[in-house]
Amino acid sequence: MKISSKIYHNEGNTQVLKRVPKSAINILDIGCGQGDNARVLKEDGKIIDGITISESEFEFASNHTRNMYLHNLEEGLPEKVRLNHYDAVIASHVLEHICYPDQVLSDIASALKPAQGVLIVALPNIMHYKSRIELIKGNFNYNTSGIWDDTHFKWYTYISASRLLENSGFEVISRSVSGLLPFHSTLKRLPLGLYKLLNKCLLGFSPGLFGSQLIYVARPK
Repeated sequence: MKISSKIYHNEGNTQVLKRVPKSAINILDIGCGQGDNARVLKEDGKIIDGITISESEFEFASNHTRNMYLHNLEEGLPEKVRLNHYDAVIASHVLEHICYPDQVLSDIASALKPAQGVLIVALPNIMHYKSRIELIKGNFNYNTSGIWDDTHFKWYTYISASRLLENSGFEVISRSVSGLLPFHSTLKRLPLGLYKLLNKCLLGFSPGLFGSQLIYVARPK
Protein backbone atom coordinates (compact mmCIF):
# COMPACT_ATOMS: atom_id res chain seq x y z
CA MET A 1 0.00 0.00 0.00
CA LYS A 2 1.40 3.36 -0.97
CA ILE A 3 1.19 5.79 1.95
CA SER A 4 0.47 9.43 1.10
CA SER A 5 2.71 12.18 2.46
CA LYS A 6 0.26 14.97 1.65
CA ILE A 7 -1.16 16.68 4.74
CA TYR A 8 -4.57 18.37 4.86
CA HIS A 9 -5.14 20.85 7.66
CA ASN A 10 -8.13 23.06 8.43
CA GLU A 11 -10.20 24.22 11.36
CA GLY A 12 -12.84 21.57 10.88
CA ASN A 13 -15.68 21.51 8.37
CA THR A 14 -18.39 23.50 10.15
CA GLN A 15 -21.06 22.55 7.60
CA VAL A 16 -20.38 18.88 8.31
CA LEU A 17 -20.02 19.25 12.06
CA LYS A 18 -23.37 20.97 12.50
CA ARG A 19 -25.06 18.00 10.81
CA VAL A 20 -23.73 15.49 13.33
CA PRO A 21 -26.73 14.49 15.47
CA LYS A 22 -26.48 15.70 19.06
CA SER A 23 -27.35 12.18 20.18
CA ALA A 24 -24.38 10.69 18.27
CA ILE A 25 -21.54 9.64 20.60
CA ASN A 26 -19.45 7.06 18.74
CA ILE A 27 -18.29 8.54 15.44
CA LEU A 28 -16.01 7.31 12.66
CA ASP A 29 -14.18 9.96 10.61
CA ILE A 30 -12.78 8.45 7.41
CA GLY A 31 -10.08 10.41 5.63
CA CYS A 32 -9.80 12.37 8.86
CA GLY A 33 -6.77 14.47 7.93
CA GLN A 34 -4.94 15.82 10.94
CA GLY A 35 -8.01 15.31 13.11
CA ASP A 36 -9.52 18.78 12.84
CA ASN A 37 -13.12 17.53 12.90
CA ALA A 38 -12.18 15.00 15.58
CA ARG A 39 -10.74 17.73 17.79
CA VAL A 40 -13.97 19.75 17.68
CA LEU A 41 -16.14 16.69 18.25
CA LYS A 42 -13.98 15.44 21.11
CA GLU A 43 -14.36 18.81 22.83
CA ASP A 44 -18.12 18.26 22.55
CA GLY A 45 -17.85 14.93 24.37
CA LYS A 46 -17.86 12.63 21.32
CA ILE A 47 -15.71 9.51 20.91
CA ILE A 48 -13.93 9.45 17.56
CA ASP A 49 -12.18 6.76 15.55
CA GLY A 50 -10.22 7.96 12.54
CA ILE A 51 -8.81 6.58 9.30
CA THR A 52 -6.10 8.14 7.15
CA ILE A 53 -3.68 6.97 4.50
CA SER A 54 -1.05 9.53 5.56
CA GLU A 55 1.56 8.64 8.16
CA SER A 56 2.04 12.33 8.98
CA GLU A 57 -1.68 12.91 9.45
CA PHE A 58 -1.89 9.75 11.55
CA GLU A 59 0.42 11.21 14.21
CA PHE A 60 -1.52 14.49 14.48
CA ALA A 61 -4.97 12.90 14.43
CA SER A 62 -4.04 10.38 17.13
CA ASN A 63 -4.13 13.24 19.64
CA HIS A 64 -7.88 13.62 19.15
CA THR A 65 -9.12 10.07 18.52
CA ARG A 66 -9.74 6.90 20.48
CA ASN A 67 -8.47 4.63 17.71
CA MET A 68 -6.52 5.50 14.55
CA TYR A 69 -6.11 3.31 11.49
CA LEU A 70 -3.50 3.76 8.76
CA HIS A 71 -5.44 2.33 5.87
CA ASN A 72 -6.19 2.63 2.15
CA LEU A 73 -9.94 3.18 1.73
CA GLU A 74 -9.80 1.70 -1.77
CA GLU A 75 -9.85 -1.59 0.17
CA GLY A 76 -12.97 -0.63 2.12
CA LEU A 77 -12.93 -0.26 5.90
CA PRO A 78 -10.53 -2.16 8.19
CA GLU A 79 -12.09 -5.34 9.61
CA LYS A 80 -12.02 -4.02 13.19
CA VAL A 81 -13.95 -0.94 12.09
CA ARG A 82 -16.58 -2.93 10.18
CA LEU A 83 -17.46 -4.80 13.38
CA ASN A 84 -18.42 -1.59 15.22
CA HIS A 85 -21.82 0.09 15.21
CA TYR A 86 -21.25 3.84 14.94
CA ASP A 87 -23.84 6.52 15.52
CA ALA A 88 -22.37 8.52 12.64
CA VAL A 89 -19.71 8.24 9.95
CA ILE A 90 -18.12 11.35 8.48
CA ALA A 91 -16.66 11.38 4.96
CA SER A 92 -15.60 15.00 4.54
CA HIS A 93 -13.87 15.53 1.20
CA VAL A 94 -12.66 11.96 0.91
CA LEU A 95 -14.82 10.10 -1.64
CA GLU A 96 -13.40 12.17 -4.48
CA HIS A 97 -9.98 10.70 -3.63
CA ILE A 98 -11.21 7.11 -4.06
CA CYS A 99 -11.27 5.49 -7.50
CA TYR A 100 -13.84 2.86 -6.61
CA PRO A 101 -15.98 3.97 -3.63
CA ASP A 102 -18.52 1.11 -3.78
CA GLN A 103 -16.71 -1.12 -1.28
CA VAL A 104 -16.11 1.56 1.34
CA LEU A 105 -19.72 2.76 1.10
CA SER A 106 -20.97 -0.81 1.52
CA ASP A 107 -18.73 -1.23 4.57
CA ILE A 108 -19.94 2.08 6.03
CA ALA A 109 -23.55 0.87 5.77
CA SER A 110 -22.59 -2.22 7.76
CA ALA A 111 -20.65 -0.23 10.36
CA LEU A 112 -23.53 2.15 11.16
CA LYS A 113 -25.93 1.52 14.01
CA PRO A 114 -29.06 -0.09 12.52
CA ALA A 115 -31.99 2.29 11.95
CA GLN A 116 -30.23 5.22 13.67
CA GLY A 117 -26.74 5.64 12.24
CA VAL A 118 -26.12 8.31 9.61
CA LEU A 119 -23.46 8.99 7.01
CA ILE A 120 -22.46 12.64 6.52
CA VAL A 121 -20.70 13.36 3.24
CA ALA A 122 -19.07 16.53 1.92
CA LEU A 123 -17.73 16.80 -1.62
CA PRO A 124 -16.40 19.52 -3.90
CA ASN A 125 -18.79 20.48 -6.69
CA ILE A 126 -17.14 20.20 -10.11
CA MET A 127 -20.03 22.19 -11.65
CA HIS A 128 -19.60 25.24 -9.41
CA TYR A 129 -19.86 28.42 -11.49
CA LYS A 130 -16.11 29.08 -11.26
CA SER A 131 -15.38 25.61 -12.65
CA ARG A 132 -17.93 26.09 -15.42
CA ILE A 133 -16.25 29.32 -16.48
CA GLU A 134 -12.85 27.64 -16.64
CA LEU A 135 -14.24 24.67 -18.57
CA ILE A 136 -15.91 27.00 -21.08
CA LYS A 137 -12.52 28.68 -21.52
CA GLY A 138 -11.02 25.25 -22.21
CA ASN A 139 -9.07 25.06 -18.95
CA PHE A 140 -8.74 22.03 -16.69
CA ASN A 141 -5.65 22.69 -14.65
CA TYR A 142 -4.88 20.59 -11.58
CA ASN A 143 -4.04 22.46 -8.38
CA THR A 144 -2.60 21.49 -5.02
CA SER A 145 -5.97 22.02 -3.30
CA GLY A 146 -9.59 22.91 -4.02
CA ILE A 147 -11.98 21.43 -6.56
CA TRP A 148 -9.19 20.50 -8.96
CA ASP A 149 -6.86 19.06 -6.34
CA ASP A 150 -4.29 16.86 -8.06
CA THR A 151 -5.17 13.91 -5.80
CA HIS A 152 -8.83 13.81 -6.88
CA PHE A 153 -9.83 10.76 -8.90
CA LYS A 154 -13.57 11.47 -9.09
CA TRP A 155 -15.66 14.59 -9.63
CA TYR A 156 -19.25 14.92 -8.47
CA THR A 157 -22.24 17.13 -9.13
CA TYR A 158 -25.27 17.88 -6.94
CA ILE A 159 -27.22 15.11 -8.72
CA SER A 160 -24.51 12.52 -9.34
CA ALA A 161 -23.40 12.47 -5.71
CA SER A 162 -26.98 11.72 -4.62
CA ARG A 163 -27.13 8.95 -7.20
CA LEU A 164 -23.86 7.49 -5.91
CA LEU A 165 -25.24 7.22 -2.38
CA GLU A 166 -28.61 5.85 -3.50
CA ASN A 167 -26.99 3.24 -5.75
CA SER A 168 -24.78 2.22 -2.81
CA GLY A 169 -27.73 1.35 -0.61
CA PHE A 170 -28.35 4.65 1.16
CA GLU A 171 -31.41 6.83 1.49
CA VAL A 172 -30.49 10.50 1.20
CA ILE A 173 -32.21 12.26 4.10
CA SER A 174 -31.03 15.74 3.19
CA ARG A 175 -28.81 17.40 0.64
CA SER A 176 -27.59 20.96 0.53
CA VAL A 177 -24.68 23.11 -0.57
CA SER A 178 -22.49 25.85 0.82
CA GLY A 179 -20.40 28.49 -0.85
CA LEU A 180 -19.77 32.18 -1.40
CA LEU A 181 -21.75 34.32 -3.81
CA PRO A 182 -20.27 35.61 -7.06
CA PHE A 183 -18.70 39.04 -6.48
CA HIS A 184 -18.48 38.16 -2.78
CA SER A 185 -15.95 40.89 -2.02
CA THR A 186 -18.45 43.51 -3.24
CA LEU A 187 -21.68 41.95 -1.99
CA LYS A 188 -20.33 41.39 1.53
CA ARG A 189 -20.64 45.17 2.00
CA LEU A 190 -24.42 44.73 2.02
CA PRO A 191 -26.21 44.59 5.39
CA LEU A 192 -25.56 41.15 6.88
CA GLY A 193 -29.22 40.15 6.90
CA LEU A 194 -29.65 41.06 3.24
CA TYR A 195 -26.46 39.26 2.26
CA LYS A 196 -27.55 36.08 4.06
CA LEU A 197 -30.97 36.22 2.41
CA LEU A 198 -29.46 36.70 -1.05
CA ASN A 199 -27.01 33.85 -0.41
CA LYS A 200 -29.80 31.53 0.73
CA CYS A 201 -31.97 32.40 -2.28
CA LEU A 202 -29.24 31.79 -4.85
CA LEU A 203 -28.07 28.54 -3.26
CA GLY A 204 -31.69 27.37 -3.14
CA PHE A 205 -32.44 28.49 -6.71
CA SER A 206 -29.50 26.64 -8.27
CA PRO A 207 -27.45 24.63 -5.77
CA GLY A 208 -25.48 22.94 -8.53
CA LEU A 209 -24.35 26.30 -9.89
CA PHE A 210 -23.63 28.35 -6.77
CA GLY A 211 -22.61 25.71 -4.24
CA SER A 212 -18.90 24.96 -4.05
CA GLN A 213 -19.40 22.23 -1.42
CA LEU A 214 -21.99 19.47 -1.65
CA ILE A 215 -23.31 18.12 1.66
CA TYR A 216 -25.42 15.00 2.22
CA VAL A 217 -26.88 13.19 5.19
CA ALA A 218 -27.82 9.60 4.40
CA ARG A 219 -29.00 6.44 6.13
CA PRO A 220 -28.69 2.81 5.00
CA LYS A 221 -31.93 1.61 3.38
